[in-house]
Amino acid sequence: MQISIKSLLHNHLSQLLSITTKIPQEIFHKQLAPDMFSLAENAKIAANFSLRGYCPLVDQKIVTFEEDGNTKEGILRTIQKTLNYLDSLPEVTDLDSSRRINDKAGFTTVDLPQPQYIHQYIIPNFLFHMSMVYAIARHCGATLSKGDFDGLHKYPDNFTFIDGF
Repeated sequence: MQISIKSLLHNHLSQLLSITTKIPQEIFHKQLAPDMFSLAENAKIAANFSLRGYCPLVDQKIVTFEEDGNTKEGILRTIQKTLNYLDSLPEVTDLDSSRRINDKAGFTTVDLPQPQYIHQYIIPNFLFHMSMVYAIARHCGATLSKGDFDGLHKYPDNFTFIDGF
């Protein structure tokens, strides 16, 4: 493995924390569509996916640090506690194709070998819900950039792709 699963999840959780810090409280209840989760719920789900993925790899019971309510402060605490717990877990040095992990995925159950479980189920779902946080926040006017999402891109203040080219 070039990058550890733990480091990958830690990086994405850190970016989720950074994004969430920049979002005004009044946006946390917003949704992209009436039948979709709110920004707050997507943030909690993303944080939970990191431990739904990592805990089974180290034979630990899956825990959640989700707080009741959808306040910015509660979401930030949830993400920070999740980061702290993830950091306390041992490092996984190799994914074992002979070990299977199952989890509920909507109205079905996935049952996959460890590598597929992480790469085809956990990471895409984590990033989906993190993307929903970003999309809802941007749609509602929050000042975020691609750099907030990945921690790598840099843009000048007030830059837009529409006017920037």
